[in-house]
Amino acid sequence: MVFLANTMRAAVDGFTNPGGTEAYRKSSVYTDAIASILAFFLAVTILSFAGLWLWNFSVVPLFEFARPAKSVFQILGLMVFVALIHP
Repeated sequence: MVFLANTMRAAVDGFTNPGGTEAYRKSSVYTDAIASILAFFLAVTILSFAGLWLWNFSVVPLFEFARPAKSVFQILGLMVFVALIHP
């Protein structure tokens, strides 16, 4: 939630005051929004690859009913599913 709030705040600041003051001229306001988005995608990518490795080398050998994941997108879907059903 904090990520979304910071990204939206940076985007709104960029639209409402795009360089009106000296502080905004020195550093771009869009830099915060782009950095937040890139950090989010980097974190999702790292977590997906780590999740794929953990699933295939930890869960599959421990549980008979679990099958290996074939791609990172399956792990990403699992992460989204768990996030949706988590209260």
